[in-house]
Amino acid sequence: MPSRRDREREREQRSRSPDRDDDLPEGVSPISESDYFLKNSEFGTWLRDEKGKYFDELSGERARSYFRKFVKAWNRGRLPKSLYNDPGSLPATKQTGYKWSFASRSSGVDAEALRSAREDVDSATYGPSRRSRGGPGETSGSVRTLGPALPSASDLVLAREVASEYQAAERDLKRKRDRAEAKDRVEDVVGPKEVGREAMLEKKRARRENDKAFREKGDEGLEADESTLLGGGDSFKDHIARREAARRRWEGKRAAGREDKEAAGRERAIAMREKEKETMDMFQKLAKERFG
Repeated sequence: MPSRRDREREREQRSRSPDRDDDLPEGVSPISESDYFLKNSEFGTWLRDEKGKYFDELSGERARSYFRKFVKAWNRGRLPKSLYNDPGSLPATKQTGYKWSFASRSSGVDAEALRSAREDVDSATYGPSRRSRGGPGETSGSVRTLGPALPSASDLVLAREVASEYQAAERDLKRKRDRAEAKDRVEDVVGPKEVGREAMLEKKRARRENDKAFREKGDEGLEADESTLLGGGDSFKDHIARREAARRRWEGKRAAGREDKEAAGRERAIAMREKEKETMDMFQKLAKERFG
């Protein structure tokens, strides 16, 4: 048994069949049940005029059922010509069966007053020449005020970012120019720096000249007195004396530490002997009391 979705798909295919749109007006395309929301305005008009019902009074299932009938009538060209010519959205008073209290009290005078108020607001907002600037089909929402306008927050942020980037680029360019000028001044004074093989030969030449100068200087380059070479002199004696004094201080500290350790050991031994003596005296006293 075919499901509900299969039946709806079959009905949609039948509604799209080419033998059903032979009577459609020129330039009008056939529709299907998937155009439920796209053709809602025409569907509402058809419900009100042909069926005497309002869209807001129907349940979802009933509205879908009526729309299937509307699709068949549309594709067969049986609807009024006005529905095929894009009637536009319906007024609020015609979209529902509810009777608005203000609509029942409205009159031609109220409509004229409302239109006059709208024109006054448009004139105060856009100027008296708005109607002359706009076309016949131009609405108030499509009119733009001519003339300069204040920049928005995003425009100000963008301008600050562009200015910051420009200043950073200027600083980098200035530093590069300063380095290039300093390099040119140095080269003017000492000449251009050798590079490649010429630089390597220049380094070898400078090293050979330094070695030659050291060889020619001979022993004069080493300055050392006799006490330094032979280990004698007052400085050597002072060094020996300082070493002996340091050794004596170390031995004194070592002896003092040894004496402290020995004294502590003697004190511990005396304390242990006294404790043992007290213990033996206690045992002897107990033996006398027990054995007489």
